[in-house]
Amino acid sequence: MGLELQRKPHWSAGSYLDVVMAAVLMQILFFFTAFWIATSGEDFYQHNLEEINYTLRIQLGLGWLMCILAGIGFSILPLIYDVPGFEKTLMRVYVGMNIFGQIAITVGIISADLSIYHSLTTVGITLLSASVVCLWSPAITIFKNKSENGNKVGPFSYALGAFLPVLGMIVLLSWILRNNFSEALEISETIVFDLFFSLSMVAIIVSHINRRLDWQIIKPENTGKVFAIYASLLILSVVSDPLYERGDLSQRVVAILKLIPYLFIFLMLNPKRIISNVRNKKPYKSMIIASVFWIPLIGVASYMETMRYVETSGAMMSYYRWILIFGVAFQVFWGFIAYLHEDHKKTSAHSRKTHWFAFTAVNIGVIVTVYAMFASWKNGEVNENINRIGIGFYAISYFAILVFWIKETFISLYTWHKIPMFYDQYLANPEQGSGSHESD
Repeated sequence: MGLELQRKPHWSAGSYLDVVMAAVLMQILFFFTAFWIATSGEDFYQHNLEEINYTLRIQLGLGWLMCILAGIGFSILPLIYDVPGFEKTLMRVYVGMNIFGQIAITVGIISADLSIYHSLTTVGITLLSASVVCLWSPAITIFKNKSENGNKVGPFSYALGAFLPVLGMIVLLSWILRNNFSEALEISETIVFDLFFSLSMVAIIVSHINRRLDWQIIKPENTGKVFAIYASLLILSVVSDPLYERGDLSQRVVAILKLIPYLFIFLMLNPKRIISNVRNKKPYKSMIIASVFWIPLIGVASYMETMRYVETSGAMMSYYRWILIFGVAFQVFWGFIAYLHEDHKKTSAHSRKTHWFAFTAVNIGVIVTVYAMFASWKNGEVNENINRIGIGFYAISYFAILVFWIKETFISLYTWHKIPMFYDQYLANPEQGSGSHESD
């Protein structure tokens, strides 16, 4: 005898607001840490360069960037796939571990005491890794219940969540075993940014343009193939470095392997159709569309750095990472969540405004980064002063985003709807909310 149980409307639609505010606050903490290093902690930083660089980048990647990604996932995946799995307690646990992990890393760095730094950073990385691992259950729920609703995005929508526990364990083990394996930190950092976030940012781009805007830049039947090829190319680029160190690959082959994934996915995103739709004044999110055209520059910068055509110092982040994180990931994640927020306000797509201050600041910052890279290629010198100008523009864009979300969260003079426009088309019973279809 079967017993039918009707699920309650899913609470997590619109829960992005809590996670986004956590991300905004953690961005401030991240910049505070970087400012402290630049003004007061330079000696401690220079003596522990590799470890502090790693912890700062993990604080950025598994910290506030992952917060935004989790906020997107909690808010829209249960709507699209019409399943439960993102529980309120789980979100609180995730946000709590993520915030305290970042705070622990910051306190460890500004302590300027190596013993305290190692202890607190180990706690911080453990919490950040555990926060990612705890998202395994809802990610698997989505993966198991993938349906035709996800066809426009395909594996870009549901496959990445299954990798989260592995990502968390890689980061934690790399930190613990860093003294035993000299390349552990570099390899795990590469996996976080060059594999996971390179996939994630493209997944969000495809979700916005293919699903939300319905521009059909990638045909639904081809999304699986594109994902598989792109992921395979990224994996080849990740493993090319250790193969080069062993002498199995030449420097130029490695550089080409790092270039190809970004050229491939740029072409697959159909820039010609994107430009055509922009010219035809179809509605879109400026940050996301701009990010698409920075993607090939990630590959170009990676190629140039691998070939050692440009100079960087040990304290500098590589040029291609600046472009990847701020030119693409930063714009994609914040742009997507802002557009989703407008959907919850049910603002007409044709009347939405570009947040020009943040948009201009971040893109000028990327232009400065690209200029610094080509200037280094031309004169063969490290351009730290030019890079600082770029960082200044990134900081301005942070500030603009902070002001925007404070205004939208605490000074709200509009009607906010739990189920956003467009996404209610995926619900089995829209009047009951998501996760409302019946199961045995």
